Amino acid sequence: MSDESLATLGQKFQQLRGRPGKYSGGEYDEAIDSPEGEKFKVMKALGDQLGLPNTPAADILARLGKPDELTQSLQSQSASVPVMPGPAIDAAVETQQQQPPYYFVYYWRQKSEYLYFKIDPVKETVITSEWHLADQ
Repeated sequence: MSDESLATLGQKFQQLRGRPGKYSGGEYDEAIDSPEGEKFKVMKALGDQLGLPNTPAADILARLGKPDELTQSLQSQSASVPVMPGPAIDAAVETQQQQPPYYFVYYWRQKSEYLYFKIDPVKETVITSEWHLADQ
């Protein structure tokens, strides 16, 4: 997809993002609330293009704007994994080698339905991107 069409999709997303739908206190709006609606289609197209590995995080911000959430963990990933004890590692070395990724989260209809981009904190590029949709 060309930069121009990405720019057009980004502008369209910004317009649709500000429009209230059923889940944000407004009336039902087919373009905003429906899985066949324009907002979902625009977000899907942007996610498909900008969610590719190694896409600069700055490109996402330029097209989609400020995320609804910037977080180090997603709501759906709340399970903890037990860790076995191991050798002690200097905290400075561990911080440099294992900075946790962070997530740009963009809501579709509500907080439980969103598109996210997992960002590498060192390279500031996309690791992966996926949708989280509520059960329907």
